[in-house]
Amino acid sequence: FQKRMEELPKSSYGAKAEGSVEDTQFVSSSSLRLILVGKSGCGKSATGNSILCQPVFESRLAAQAVTRKCKVAKGMWNGRNILVVDTPSIFEAKAQDQEMYDDIGHCYLLSAPGPHVLLLVTQLGHFTAQDTVAVRRVKEVFGEGAMKHVVVIFTHKEDLEDGSLDEYVGNTDNHSLRSLIQECGKRYCGLNNQATGEEQREQLEKLMAVVGKLERDNQSSFYTNDLFHDAEMFRRDGDSTPEEYLAKVQAHIEKQKQDLKVTGSHWASKALHRVKNHSLYIYIYIYIYMYCCSEDIYINKLLLSPFI
Repeated sequence: FQKRMEELPKSSYGAKAEGSVEDTQFVSSSSLRLILVGKSGCGKSATGNSILCQPVFESRLAAQAVTRKCKVAKGMWNGRNILVVDTPSIFEAKAQDQEMYDDIGHCYLLSAPGPHVLLLVTQLGHFTAQDTVAVRRVKEVFGEGAMKHVVVIFTHKEDLEDGSLDEYVGNTDNHSLRSLIQECGKRYCGLNNQATGEEQREQLEKLMAVVGKLERDNQSSFYTNDLFHDAEMFRRDGDSTPEEYLAKVQAHIEKQKQDLKVTGSHWASKALHRVKNHSLYIYIYIYIYMYCCSEDIYINKLLLSPFI
């Protein structure tokens, strides 16, 4: 973690970040801050390159995750600075070790005082159980309130050919995907990360239109929480040691996990009460949905108990 700290831009945001595509200040109050989130291999780095119109993030087909640590790059769109943070595999079920907390702490430092948008990347037609886990991990890492700032990015838009993304989303029988789209206010966009020239510009315009509406809905406020405040203070004033900062990171993440468990347990209890006089089909459906969306053992036992 200390090595990563040395790679951070200096306080007051005056230094150029490695991989930047614009030779201006690192960040300003008017910068649009975006964080790429999602499971490994979904195309986060390629999406970042499409947004910046530059190959600043390493992106290639590989058996294992290519991005090993958080990276930041920036560009311009219609005269506005764009700051993009690419993330490693911190949204996987197995990401529970000390390196994960280092990566999360690094992500917070790079995007402090907080992102305007979380771009949740998934491949068109391949929203799997791993994606569902990634959604839950986003809530654990940033807090459930961060979903108000999520835009879903479907990569491989070219697979639609002449089809409509709206029709695809509206007609999908993937209940987890439909739930996600509803939860994030039906904010989504498709990208062909192989596009160039006019096609690349047009799809970026569509994405920025979605982002712009999200900003208006949120009254131009970015998402923040206590840990983003700690990260900003640590980076700006050095008010604690790296060890103290990482301890805050771990405590914050564990608290958010616990908050999600409490919320999920309450939701499950209400759901069970509502359907107790309905058909077994509805009951089984709710159990399967909750099992896919939660790794909380308590919730799963609660839902499964009538069948044991």
